[in-house]
Amino acid sequence: MNNINIDGVNIPFEKYWNFAVSVSGGADSALLAYLLCKEVKENRTVHIINHKRMWKTRPWQEYDARNVYEYLQEKFPNITFVYHKNFIAPELEYGNIGPTLTDDYGKKVSGDNIQQRSFAEYICTKYKLDCYYNAVTRNPRDIDLGGMKERDIELNDSNKHLEVMEHMGFIASHPFRFTDKSWVISQYIKQDIQDLLDITRSCEGEFKDLDYKTYKPFQNVPVCHNCFWCKEREWAINNAK
Repeated sequence: MNNINIDGVNIPFEKYWNFAVSVSGGADSALLAYLLCKEVKENRTVHIINHKRMWKTRPWQEYDARNVYEYLQEKFPNITFVYHKNFIAPELEYGNIGPTLTDDYGKKVSGDNIQQRSFAEYICTKYKLDCYYNAVTRNPRDIDLGGMKERDIELNDSNKHLEVMEHMGFIASHPFRFTDKSWVISQYIKQDIQDLLDITRSCEGEFKDLDYKTYKPFQNVPVCHNCFWCKEREWAINNAK
């Protein structure tokens, strides 16, 4: 299997692959989608997966992802994009129920974990795709900003399979699994795509008087500066090389 190596991070990629990539509207997934699309040298189809989450309290997330999708369409006219939207019930989110369910592999997870994995399996199977990419990153190493503890992870012989797994006939790739967000931000600088970073959103804060009843599609939404994701983004910008 060939890799794209970018500043020490390996992204599995074969030029003949048909693939899907998860795009949330955040900086990590937007960068991964951009880097993958840069490698598509001919007229191809790329599948974009978005999970519609927290629709009652953060309805803007759907449109943040749409902004990234439209950016990719404009930047890569040689690619035919197919957009797949999944729906996750808020009651099944990690923040509401925690890792209280057991998946097919015996692991304790939340409902959104199961729904995301299962939907990716469905899309890859239905369209006979070779690879599915997800841009989950690890927490910052030298500072505790309150992130999920399962993301405090270092590469070793027992967990290196988490980067690349063969699953149901396709490859499941998490190339940023052991990489923190400062590397992600540094790539926006090196790739000269600040305009893409500017349309991404990391904040997962919620706001009084702004919800599914009052939000208008694509309207400007403030950031809270208090959630882990805001703190992580600020830390990453300050520590990008």
